[in-house]
Amino acid sequence: MSAGSAAVIAKARAKYGGLLGLDEYKTLISKANVGEIVAQLKTYGDFCEDFSAVDNTVRRSQAERLMEKRLFRIYDELRKFCPGSKNKFYDFLLIQEEIKQIINAAMYIGAGVYDLFIPGFPGYLTNICSYDIRALSKSRTFDEILDVLKGTPYYDVLAPLSDGTKAFPPIVSVDYELTKYLYTTLFSRIKKDMSGSERTEVEKCIRRRCDMYNIKICYRLKGLFKMSTEDVVAHTLPFCDRFDKKTMEQILTKADNEPILPLLLKLPYFKDINEEQATDIETAVYTSNKRYYDAKLALSQCDSTVIYSLTELLQIENRNLTTVIEGVRYSLEPSQIEKMLIL
Repeated sequence: MSAGSAAVIAKARAKYGGLLGLDEYKTLISKANVGEIVAQLKTYGDFCEDFSAVDNTVRRSQAERLMEKRLFRIYDELRKFCPGSKNKFYDFLLIQEEIKQIINAAMYIGAGVYDLFIPGFPGYLTNICSYDIRALSKSRTFDEILDVLKGTPYYDVLAPLSDGTKAFPPIVSVDYELTKYLYTTLFSRIKKDMSGSERTEVEKCIRRRCDMYNIKICYRLKGLFKMSTEDVVAHTLPFCDRFDKKTMEQILTKADNEPILPLLLKLPYFKDINEEQATDIETAVYTSNKRYYDAKLALSQCDSTVIYSLTELLQIENRNLTTVIEGVRYSLEPSQIEKMLIL
């Protein structure tokens, strides 16, 4: 391991050591409102760096945007700190965030609820985004979204979905095409810039992530929308680790006659999930992810794996904080909020 890689890993593990634990979450849950939660957050780790400008009148949406800003700041610090040519792979969260904004635009603008997209606008992306995100928020048709994306790979990905009218394509198709592009790009960069055990380890991380995407798609499209097995498979990624096409089709076929959630939870990824964590697929996936990335971050000697794992864990931390904020806002019992946390 090079000195540069060792320094990146040490820096990432120091950030990992600052992730919130159960005691901190319990203190946050005990607060009366969003303002008190944010005031307490400022006393933890580096949260004050991003939350210092807000007071106890802060709104939920503002607090959540600051949480996302903090995540991206930590990621960006590590990305710029990384040595060598692998920096292209380290763009993964930037690409993921750009795609998230396009999907949100297609979802909210396509539904005609324009105001819901604007509050989600991440101002910290303005200067580094590959497209004009302000112009994206002003789009009112799918073709206007495409106009904003011209000159980026996203245009080529989404242009075939346009039928030349003002109609929006199904959001599941937009999500699928962009997510497929994300992972195709990551695998290409891994192949180009990594070799040996490093490539194998990072590829496995990303393939596992593809499995989790496909698991959630199977649950959503078959369990909620009752799509045929053929149609569901058509919307799953062509990459896998342990959740291959044969296994997927077997589960989807059985799900024609029985609930799909118990079938999915029999997959090896969820063998240690307890009853409370098996109430919905999102909780099961996040719980499995946390255990996996905790182990990877603690044990891996690969800087790419460690940084990827840290960003996944930071996203889980943000999810937990959102759970706390929502639980306090709706006056849920502290014990009920605590059970909803991914720990």
